[in-house]
Amino acid sequence: MKLNEILAQVKQQPLLLIFASVLILLLFLCLWKRQQILSGYREWRIQRILKQLGCEQIRNLTCPDGLDGYYNIDRLALLKNSILVISYKPYSGNIYCAERISEWTQMVGKQSFKFENPLFELENQLTALRQLAGTNEIQGYLFFNHNAEFPKGHPASVMHPDNIPDRFLQGNSDEVRADIHAAWKLLGQYQPESSLTNAARVKT
Repeated sequence: MKLNEILAQVKQQPLLLIFASVLILLLFLCLWKRQQILSGYREWRIQRILKQLGCEQIRNLTCPDGLDGYYNIDRLALLKNSILVISYKPYSGNIYCAERISEWTQMVGKQSFKFENPLFELENQLTALRQLAGTNEIQGYLFFNHNAEFPKGHPASVMHPDNIPDRFLQGNSDEVRADIHAAWKLLGQYQPESSLTNAARVKT
């Protein structure tokens, strides 16, 4: 078929031409924004994973730190025998860390960055929450996504998508201990009155 004949057929089918143009434009946009699209998809997957923790969750809770300030708690999850605090750390690259050192190191390519050991802040958050809820049955974990690697290992309180304990995954709220459920209700009642953000309580 000659080029003139092909062009004549295309002119006779304007909808096909529009569809082909839109398809080419979308393909171009996908190639141009592929890194942002992949990053958004990965973050969506991480949020889905996080929502599977516990049988109920409270997001973005704020509580007093005892020094006229507030801690912002990323996520609380209700478990059968405890309340889980998850502090999400979306770092990338290689992370070199240890439980008690004051600073951790992030390596991205040949660049090195120091940041304060986040376990220290997590422990302070746990102390504040335990006082608020009236129970010591509150445990905390840092959560890193697939973009972070730990070449020399990490503390037990560091969690990532490949090492989530089965006991943290969704369960039945009817199985929750009575004292844990009471502490959870205390936190839920406290949040709307003290929160400095538009926090939301979600049930998974």
